[in-house]
Amino acid sequence: MRDHLVRGIVEPQGLRVVLVRSADLSRMARMLHGAYPSSAILFAQGLTAGLLLGALQKDKARINLQIECDGPAKGMLIDADADGNVRGTIRQPLVHFPGDPVLGARAAIGRAGFLSVLRDLGEGNFYRGSVELRALDVAHDLERYFDESEQVASAVELAVVPRGEEPLGEVAGILVQKLPDGDIEALAQVRSRLRSGKLAELVATSASAQEIITTLVGERFELLADLEIAYTCTC
Repeated sequence: MRDHLVRGIVEPQGLRVVLVRSADLSRMARMLHGAYPSSAILFAQGLTAGLLLGALQKDKARINLQIECDGPAKGMLIDADADGNVRGTIRQPLVHFPGDPVLGARAAIGRAGFLSVLRDLGEGNFYRGSVELRALDVAHDLERYFDESEQVASAVELAVVPRGEEPLGEVAGILVQKLPDGDIEALAQVRSRLRSGKLAELVATSASAQEIITTLVGERFELLADLEIAYTCTC
């Protein structure tokens, strides 16, 4: 399944949707940084979350996602734009916890920290918001950032599915937000499906973006953009 980003709306429920498939990109980032499995999975989650945030930007505006934590990974900084370009760094790439790979990534975060977003508003204006890491999970703490810092009701999930010896077999992320006239109950139902692990199940079967969105959000999905994504350094 090729790496790409799709965004659009499910008009009957008044929901905005962004979906990212980012396995190849994440594997390249792991190779460039020499990351061990736990760090690699956490970094893949961060890069995918950055792409979800970047999709909300306009024109060439960039966005930064920063995680500071007391765990062995120490944190990471992700930089993304609206065109599907992302780059980043993880402070300590040499972290690996044997056993469940996703739990290992959570252990790499530790027990405390902060998630911050720096958004370029254009014309030299920036907005910075920050929330404490409570879930100790990139997706769920990012969801709380949207709810608390930007006051936009949202549902966020990230999925990393191993394939054999490859910890980054499939990587995906989805962001669903209520539009001003959207159905908050419909969003709550989406969040419930995401919490059940449905995104990882669909990704593991190599479901298409359309299949994932219609299953998790709604059948009447209107596609607004389908972009290739890339790990790109602008230096």
